[in-house]
Amino acid sequence: MAKTDPLCAPLRAFVESVKRDETRSLDFHTSWGGNFKDSTERAIFAKRCNHFGYGPAEVLCVYLMEHGAIEFSDSNLKRAVMCLSPKTRLDSGLSVHHAIVSLTYGSDYRGAHVTLEFSEDRKIGGMVLRVAADGF
Repeated sequence: MAKTDPLCAPLRAFVESVKRDETRSLDFHTSWGGNFKDSTERAIFAKRCNHFGYGPAEVLCVYLMEHGAIEFSDSNLKRAVMCLSPKTRLDSGLSVHHAIVSLTYGSDYRGAHVTLEFSEDRKIGGMVLRVAADGF
C-alpha cells in the first residue's frame, strides 16, 4: 500500500525537507457531522489545514484538503504511519480515536524524528492530525 498510496510522496517530501536542528509541522483538521465551533456556517462536514507558512507542508496540506478522509479521519493517520514505516501494516478494521506515534524517517545520519498525533480538538471541534518533523 505505501508504495502506491498517493499520500506518501507529499508526506515524505515534507519530512525529508526538514533541515538538521529544525522543526516543522502541520495540522489537518476534520469535522464530520457539522462545522467547526468557530464557524457560523452550517455544514455536514468541514476541513482545514494549517501549514504554518512552510512550503513543503503547504504541498501536503493541498493533498490532504483534496484527498484526506473526513468521515473516517483516522485513516489519514493509518496511511501516514504506513507511508513512513513501509513494513508496518495496520488492519483496515482498526479504529483510532486518539494516538501518538513517534518514528524516525531517513538514515542513521540524516533524517527526522516524526511525531504523528491524532486526537479530538476540544478547542475548535472535530479531529486533528498533527504531523511534526524534527530534523537531525
